[in-house]
Amino acid sequence: MYKKVINHLIICYHLTMYATPSPRLLLLFVLLTGSLSSYAQQDIKKIFVPSNGSLSAAIATADKIATSPYPPRQIEIDLAPGTYFIDSTIELVQGRNWHSSIPLTIRSAGATHATFHGGKIVPVKKARPVKDAYFLAGLEPRVRTQIRVLDLKDLGIKDLGRLRAVGFSRPFGVSWMEPFFNNKPGTIARWPNDSMILIGKLIDSGAVARYGDHSLRGGIFTYEGTNRPSRWRNAANTWIAGYFMWGYADDAVPLKSIDTLEKKITTALPTMYGFGTGKPYRAFYAYNIPEEIDTPGEYYLDRENQKLYFFPPAELKTIQLSVLEGPMIALEGVANIRLEGLDFTCSRGMGLYMERTTGVRVDHCNFSNLGMMAASVGKGILPGEDQMHAGSGTPASRIVGNIIPHVYDNSTFDREGGSDNGFENCRVFQTGAGGIFFTGGNRITLQPGNSFVKNCYISNYNRIEKSYRPGIWISGVGNHISNCEVCNGPAMGILLHGNDHIIEYNNIHDMALMVDDMGAFYHGRDPSERGNIVRYNYFHNIGSKHKTEAVYHDDGECGTRVYGNVFYKAGTVAGFIGGGRDNHYENNIFISTKYASHIDDRLNNWAKAMLDSNGLFRKRLNAVAYNKPPYSERYPHLKDYFEDEPALPKRDTFTNNILVRIEKITEGKKEWLPFTSENLVVDYDPGFVDSAKEDFRIKEDSEVWKKLPNFRPIPWEKIGYDPKK
Repeated sequence: MYKKVINHLIICYHLTMYATPSPRLLLLFVLLTGSLSSYAQQDIKKIFVPSNGSLSAAIATADKIATSPYPPRQIEIDLAPGTYFIDSTIELVQGRNWHSSIPLTIRSAGATHATFHGGKIVPVKKARPVKDAYFLAGLEPRVRTQIRVLDLKDLGIKDLGRLRAVGFSRPFGVSWMEPFFNNKPGTIARWPNDSMILIGKLIDSGAVARYGDHSLRGGIFTYEGTNRPSRWRNAANTWIAGYFMWGYADDAVPLKSIDTLEKKITTALPTMYGFGTGKPYRAFYAYNIPEEIDTPGEYYLDRENQKLYFFPPAELKTIQLSVLEGPMIALEGVANIRLEGLDFTCSRGMGLYMERTTGVRVDHCNFSNLGMMAASVGKGILPGEDQMHAGSGTPASRIVGNIIPHVYDNSTFDREGGSDNGFENCRVFQTGAGGIFFTGGNRITLQPGNSFVKNCYISNYNRIEKSYRPGIWISGVGNHISNCEVCNGPAMGILLHGNDHIIEYNNIHDMALMVDDMGAFYHGRDPSERGNIVRYNYFHNIGSKHKTEAVYHDDGECGTRVYGNVFYKAGTVAGFIGGGRDNHYENNIFISTKYASHIDDRLNNWAKAMLDSNGLFRKRLNAVAYNKPPYSERYPHLKDYFEDEPALPKRDTFTNNILVRIEKITEGKKEWLPFTSENLVVDYDPGFVDSAKEDFRIKEDSEVWKKLPNFRPIPWEKIGYDPKK
């Protein structure tokens, strides 16, 4: 309607151009056009995309509208419910296909999410019984009639990807083509199906990259107690994965040969720490073996003949194959973008990549069945072609690559992640290499990033890569994780780098299920990473049969406050201080955990090289100018770090805590972590609301309030993920 009024006024204006207009008419024209222009600026322009439409085309249209002479106040792109097949990355890049800071929302138009799909959906009828007699002869007789095959050439899939070495200190990378049966990831045919076997006698540990041997000499060892490998026809296609030396460092390498007479395995590649034996976690499983397709969901890719063999589930309803390798959506240099109610699925790479963004919100989105992580914020590091262990490298966009070893060597590296970005109310599950990796802020200036992950559910996120592939990786300065449920992971749930982060109100459980010497929450080896707070979280059912921790301050990590948390069956040690200082545990509840705490002086013995004049700690502290502002002012104890007996743990405290059925309070010398009367220790329920149902609120009539009068109630009702939001 207002357009008609403007047109009428324009006509009136032209009609009066050749006469002297009255002041009243001019005033009316200005007032009306001004108010109508203001009304137009408040308008929301909607662009509807049908289920067979193009989001890229809609973004192009939105850009034209946003840069028009009279742009709306904000733009919404509404996607009809349906599946949008993505064969190349959808871009929203400032200066390339976006030229505005007008708020833009991309969202599902209805209650049903629009789905971005990075692969193909294959009709079930395309799967045929196997007729190849030679292939069938290698299978167990009981499964031969149940195995199915897909001709990938017939489906137009030419690039199947390749298996690659994945593990500790290796680069992130895209997966090979994966099948998903009934929306569940397939499993490469393996043995054993759900366990590992111990490494036997060690003949050659192979090259040890950690100590400077970068040759490609593989390891040689024996296996015992089985003749199963005698069934395998092609050892050259076989891979093994496991924990070959240390229980926190998994790896996966191809085999060179198997001597089934001497039961001897020779690998084609080394691993970071070499191979070892004699520990319960030094074990492996073998995979990529067609003869081992014996369980529903298992598959084998015959790359030479481009066929997919698989054992279908009992009722096969859907088959999906991943194809796309790049990010499904990439946001670069943009501001005020909102993604809402979208599903990202069936891709070999990551769901979402962000760089140099400000004020981006990702809300109510689901990320599943991806080959990498759900989302990565900030630049990665180019990996080498050989996928071998590496340190520093070249920053690059839309990859992750060697980011973990690069950050190890360059602790102040700015990934250009932007600021004020947030993920909220999202679900991440069945991903290949982690959940949400985000950053923001500047480690040199301590400028906060103010980015966050809030009320997100993150589960089963290590299908392919495990070591240092957490559910959430938080880095930079001044960022926030809250009300998330992080669960069902073989190793760490949250990995932290940086300063002044807050980790609060999270439910972290069923973590560190395969590892040794690893925490559900982990950070380490940088005494400048201070000011972090871990509060009001529920850590429970942590750990495996090996030694694990709920909160792990590794190798001299300092300056963290752990306040108001509940630790129940929280690994071997609930709070592990590995030689650091200024870590404070207060007002926590520890229940049914072997050790409430641990402390040691490792910087005085096996880790003392970190304190050398050219050691790691000197490098990392100098990188942030630790003895000058802002670090010397923000963290007063830090400026005297090297003059204040740095090899000794100092000023770590353990006060005002409740310990229930704890086998031992502290593993380590008590003088390093003084235990005072301001802690309550009991071997019975001191008055929880319902400990059988894990409701560890404290009743009003509990003895706690008398025996520990300074204890403050933990806001139990605020902890955890709320799926209804």
